[in-house]
Amino acid sequence: MIMKKHKTVFTLTFVSTVLFAGVCLADTFTNRQTNEKLHGYITGRLPGSSQLVRRDENASKSEPADEGPIGVYTKEKGLLKLTLKEWESKRDNLGRNNKVIIVPVDDAIMYEIETEAFEKAIASASQEGPLFILVEIDTPGGRVDLAQRMCTAITKDADCNVIAFVKGGKYGGAISAGAAVALSCNKIYMTDNTIIGAATLINMPKEVNEFKNRKYDDVVNEKYSSAWRAYLASLAQQNDRPGLLARAMVDSSIEVVEVNQGAKRLFIDPVNKRPGQQVARTWNKAGSLLTLTAREAVECTIADGLVGSQEQLLQQLQAGDANVVIDKKIANARKELQIAKRRMDEITKSLDLKIKQSKYPQPAPKVLSILQGARSDFENLKALAKKYPDLNMDVKDIEEVLNSIQADYENTSREVRSRR
Repeated sequence: MIMKKHKTVFTLTFVSTVLFAGVCLADTFTNRQTNEKLHGYITGRLPGSSQLVRRDENASKSEPADEGPIGVYTKEKGLLKLTLKEWESKRDNLGRNNKVIIVPVDDAIMYEIETEAFEKAIASASQEGPLFILVEIDTPGGRVDLAQRMCTAITKDADCNVIAFVKGGKYGGAISAGAAVALSCNKIYMTDNTIIGAATLINMPKEVNEFKNRKYDDVVNEKYSSAWRAYLASLAQQNDRPGLLARAMVDSSIEVVEVNQGAKRLFIDPVNKRPGQQVARTWNKAGSLLTLTAREAVECTIADGLVGSQEQLLQQLQAGDANVVIDKKIANARKELQIAKRRMDEITKSLDLKIKQSKYPQPAPKVLSILQGARSDFENLKALAKKYPDLNMDVKDIEEVLNSIQADYENTSREVRSRR
């Protein structure tokens, strides 16, 4: 099998105004000149439409990042293009459909095909004007680059609230890269038996013994670790969560204490504590990554609430009578990849048989038949490799083998012709 060499790639670009510029979450639009009121929801990025600045779900107004039109489906007039500088927008759910769309994240974040399915699920769910999208999370984490794409889908492509529901299950919560996905959501709710955190970024060395002999600072590439810390902090702060706690999920050297300043709770590094400030609680000590239980997450405002079940959460969010739809794009993508893997295995077995046959003297027509079959197998592998990067096959290597097979086939054909 021709496989790609493993590479760890991190694309961490942090310009907050770009990262979080995205969506208007308003449902009632009032014309600034005529006071006409329209109730609806954003339904698509029409040609020439603008992106809108996303604000906290409790904000009463949202403003366009530029002056271009935006596509809005209204109850009164159907699909319209609105130039939002002419309209005041207010968040009230009056124009939305009584629907909740659930997007499950219930396994490791490891495959591009599933990440692409998540991106499509968020975008398509948003177009349906639901009350909110519920991202159900139970994951041990996975690839940082894919988690970032998921976060971007939530923060930029969702024209409605996205709620994280960290449920109990196989993995027990939103761990590592899963914590980033949860932090990108407007609100986070957790069941009592779950955790969130432990989001460190590690480049694993090739040999296990090499890992055992190296210190943490040697294993983690500080450049990318620093960027990942900043990214998680930005995700947290976007929704008024303590950024330092998010950083402590990545870096075990970060200490976090809680102090009170009047009625305000502050989460700070102990070295920044001012005279007269009393430490109410130590949330993280140096030497450990911050991992929070559900109750701790609620207490320190990383999470917004503790719930016993999905049904209880829907009731709490005033969506108990909503039509609940489970998006199956990720599950379907997972099945598609499994089918592709089985097909790859079948082709590999076919090639193994041809290799065994080629080790024994064969008449020229049989050699040509073997080469022709091998060429067909490698063409099929090439097609799979191009369509499914998650199969981890190197297209260039496959093409090189194909060229070699073609050359052998032509040489053998010439030899056969010369003998006639």
